[in-house]
Amino acid sequence: MHSVLYLIFIIAPLTTLIHELGHVSGSLAVNADYIQLSIGTGKRKMVLKRKRVEFNIYPAFFIGGITRSERAKPYNKTESVWITILGPTFNAITALISYLLFEVFPSEFLQLLFWFNMWMAIVNIIPFTINGKRTDGFTILELIRK
Repeated sequence: MHSVLYLIFIIAPLTTLIHELGHVSGSLAVNADYIQLSIGTGKRKMVLKRKRVEFNIYPAFFIGGITRSERAKPYNKTESVWITILGPTFNAITALISYLLFEVFPSEFLQLLFWFNMWMAIVNIIPFTINGKRTDGFTILELIRK
């Protein structure tokens, strides 16, 4: 039972944060003017601002996340793909690092971190939509088709 709670309240939000930080990194790399990272759902509880990045935390912090970014000069296709691909890429890198660490320091935390990040990387790179929500893979496919 504790593994499920651990997964829901620690691993899932951490993995979501890592994913969204990938998008933030991509946005920073292409000089976005404004970046907003939101974790969770519900009525906003906390806002942290640092230069051009705004970080919003909601009470149900374990339920998803989203990153938006804007720039006066519109992003070109390559920049948009870069921003989008870095979310799943950060999850894949985190999975690799947690796997390597698990080999040296076996722990339930590292094992769950590995599997959840692998799942997040793979699912997000597959192009599909559910209830109007698009995966990063779907966004990339749309960008390539344009």
